[in-house]
Amino acid sequence: MKLIFFSDTHLTDKSLDRMRHVKDFLGNVCEDADKVFVLGDLFEFYHGYDGYIYPWYADIVGPLKRLVEKGKEVCLLEGNHEFRMGAFFQSHTGITCAQDMTIDVEGKRTYIAHGHRFDMLCLGNILQTPAIYAVMDLFGPDLTWKIAMAMGIFLSKKKKPFSAKVMEAFRGYARSKHNEGYDAVVLAHSHIPDHVSHVIGGKEKVYLNTGDFFEHGTYGEYTTSEGFQLRRYG
Repeated sequence: MKLIFFSDTHLTDKSLDRMRHVKDFLGNVCEDADKVFVLGDLFEFYHGYDGYIYPWYADIVGPLKRLVEKGKEVCLLEGNHEFRMGAFFQSHTGITCAQDMTIDVEGKRTYIAHGHRFDMLCLGNILQTPAIYAVMDLFGPDLTWKIAMAMGIFLSKKKKPFSAKVMEAFRGYARSKHNEGYDAVVLAHSHIPDHVSHVIGGKEKVYLNTGDFFEHGTYGEYTTSEGFQLRRYG
């Protein structure tokens, strides 16, 4: 079995080099995976509309859709920059979208999420509400995109400095999930790649953070032979 986890690419309509890099990653690394998990903030902004895919994201949506067509399971764990992907995106691509997931990884009960939900200072938690979604639906994709890009200075921190305090907060959250009975926890959001393990009740527990795909070039991988590992691409 091979699973791939990556996150925090923050693609926009102007990040052509980033899109090519992610597209290469999908072709070179994800092609032979059984399942691919995008742990949020794939897009700098996305709100799903019926019958509509943002045209500048076609170069990423297309390859992800083709992975599904080849029999791969692809899941998108919505981050603080994905404001509800919507039913059309899921039906058009075959990608499963969710806030978080509990999956079985060869007998390991595993929790996966972007990781912003426990971050009380995250603005996305305040804005991701039915009322805001209704306003976005009313404004339509063009106007909503322009507003989101104009507010980017407040909504986005593409480059986050290393913080030992933040790293420990995420480790603490992972430990709380381990205490709930999870064997592995895979998160993102902090932009800090991390991979730690400890023993609880005689059983190894693993925490993996995929980090920032561009700043650190990191992603997560699970294989039957090596378990959960932190990898680098490019």
